[in-house]
Amino acid sequence: MVVGREAKLDSMEKNWASAGAKFVVVYGSHKSGKTELLSEFAKGKKGFFFSAERLNSFMNLRLFEKAASEFSGEEEDFPTWKVAFRRLADFAKDERFLLVIDNFADLVFEDRSILKDFRNAFENDWRMSNIFVAAGCGRTYFTENEILAEGSGIQVRRPVVYKLDELDYFEAAKLLPKGTTAADKIRYYCCLGGIPEYLGLVDGNLGFEDNIRNIFLKKEAPLFEEPPMIFLDELREPEFYNSILFALAKGSQRINEIVAETGESSTKVNKYLLTLLQMQIVNRDIPFGEENKSSRKGIYTISSRALAFWFRFVLPNKTAIATGKAVEENLLAEIDEYICGKLYEQVCMQYMLRKNKQGMLPFLCSAIAGYWSSLKDYSDAKLVAANQRNRQILFAEYRRNYSEPGEQILAKLRANDKLFTEYWERFDMLFSIEPFPREIRNLANMKLKLVDVEELYK
Repeated sequence: MVVGREAKLDSMEKNWASAGAKFVVVYGSHKSGKTELLSEFAKGKKGFFFSAERLNSFMNLRLFEKAASEFSGEEEDFPTWKVAFRRLADFAKDERFLLVIDNFADLVFEDRSILKDFRNAFENDWRMSNIFVAAGCGRTYFTENEILAEGSGIQVRRPVVYKLDELDYFEAAKLLPKGTTAADKIRYYCCLGGIPEYLGLVDGNLGFEDNIRNIFLKKEAPLFEEPPMIFLDELREPEFYNSILFALAKGSQRINEIVAETGESSTKVNKYLLTLLQMQIVNRDIPFGEENKSSRKGIYTISSRALAFWFRFVLPNKTAIATGKAVEENLLAEIDEYICGKLYEQVCMQYMLRKNKQGMLPFLCSAIAGYWSSLKDYSDAKLVAANQRNRQILFAEYRRNYSEPGEQILAKLRANDKLFTEYWERFDMLFSIEPFPREIRNLANMKLKLVDVEELYK
């Protein structure tokens, strides 16, 4: 089942229907659904599907030769990749022919000369053919900097590129068992992220806490070891990257805090952080209204929710788990506290982006970002959406619940009037994981929208 990728699948079909040789790259982190998308796309099409393995070039060529032989019905003989690629021109001479190469980045990572042969095939052997090559690539950093970067030797025929990011909270919920409550959908998303294969591990017969223990917190659990292995598999010196990610998961958000937590020099921390940023394993967030490069208020966070959860809950407890001891007796309360900050903000932002696309916010926003006045106030951050041209602005706050009197809520919202005074039409939004008390519900009007956890999924 392809969930959240329907638009990409439709676009691929339109490219398939067009004439001429085509090269399509589908890339993203491991477990992001590349194979499922390519498999769905390949249904009913003339061609064959080849999945490269983490073997040397010679052994992968033998597997490719076998796949080609099964397709052609002949005993193919490919002494080199150049010969193999040249043979494909025969398959694509008269009609559309599909070659899917899954794990393409793994194949060429081991032997870069395959890139040269592949480019030459497009420029010569396949130039006048009807071949359609769809390459599934993990190794995000390598794909962007070696396969897709200009001058890499693989910039052929202006490849059509589809990047598979993690699903957002709304699409991710479609992969959870029927009957999952809205509150648990949020919990699962904040722990597993939008990775289809991870969401598929949830057992509908078990509650949230039992599922999380079975998925992460047992020695035999499928994600007891996996997240750092698949996200950091391109990196040397994983101990340094692990240390930075562990520091981030424990709450360090600035360079000086990471330096203090890891005991490494600021030079080394900056160097390794830059790599993690380039690999999109770490994000650097800046407040609304700040320039990215010059802002001194930047905050670092782990981009993958599953990886962040692993460093927060699994790594510090690995010895206990390995020896069979129970972990976090009050696990649900620990997770709820963990979710209520940055992770819940990300869900709220995704809701605003989704509703903005649907035209269901008070105005069409041109920018949506977090806002904190200073690094000290980051824990009390809010979201800001704005239409800069029409001078409209919306302030959104997010909490687990709202227990104070309504007049205090209103007074805090009115304090926002002192911010960004160049915007003359102003709106507010309150997000709550728990249902709003009646007193707060009575405050809702055209200028103030309330969004509880049930509303998030409407």
